[in-house]
Amino acid sequence: MRKVHVITQKEAVAEEKLKGCTAAVIDVLLATSTVAFLLENNYEPIYAVRDSDQAIKLSKHQNESHILLGETKGESIQGFQYPDPCLIQLNDDKQAAIICSTNGTIAIEKASKANVLFISSLVNGHLIAERIHLQEDDSSIVLVCSGNDDRFSMEDFIGAGQIVEHLTRKGNYSLSDSSKLAREAYRHAHKTSFKDLYECETAHLLKRFDFTGSVEFVLRHHEAVDVVPLYRDGKIVNDHQKITTKRR
Repeated sequence: MRKVHVITQKEAVAEEKLKGCTAAVIDVLLATSTVAFLLENNYEPIYAVRDSDQAIKLSKHQNESHILLGETKGESIQGFQYPDPCLIQLNDDKQAAIICSTNGTIAIEKASKANVLFISSLVNGHLIAERIHLQEDDSSIVLVCSGNDDRFSMEDFIGAGQIVEHLTRKGNYSLSDSSKLAREAYRHAHKTSFKDLYECETAHLLKRFDFTGSVEFVLRHHEAVDVVPLYRDGKIVNDHQKITTKRR
């Protein structure tokens, strides 16, 4: 029986222990939601980097057309589009994206040694669970909550619980204590239409920087974005085709 673990913030990740595991990184507000919307709007591949310096360095050596997105501690970065899914427009021609953030992209970097690494949010967590469930192995499943700059983040914990909820609907899994609590948190949040997330710490941070519609936008798209972001060879691509071909 496969084991499911939830790590409540990126700082607690033991990188070497992720080798051989299947992992998913969750940063509901905003990085992993933004990744999902970028893929949906024809931005691919996506390069998730630690900070603006790495983003600029990669941009200078990037031959393909691309956009830069980023924030640092909630603040905008000059020359970067803010990584808010509300701002992403449909791209007629496929274009790459380079994104950096305070929490989510750092969590992706810390989880990059996992055997398989997915990028999840409330907008697509149901598909991440389905893709994990369809794996033909017995690897442990590690759900990494990005957290909020070295602190616990309510929305990411609920996002992890979403994956646990869908996994346990599909089969039998051995759940850690944190996985059980995350599932209960998701069930409660879903039952109450995620009302608590409008008052979470990150929501107030976004309001302070005048991104007042971000929380509503993400929650309005709960399980409505049809992408499966997969981190592979240093970039994020949409792995959705593999899930559709295996469905009965």
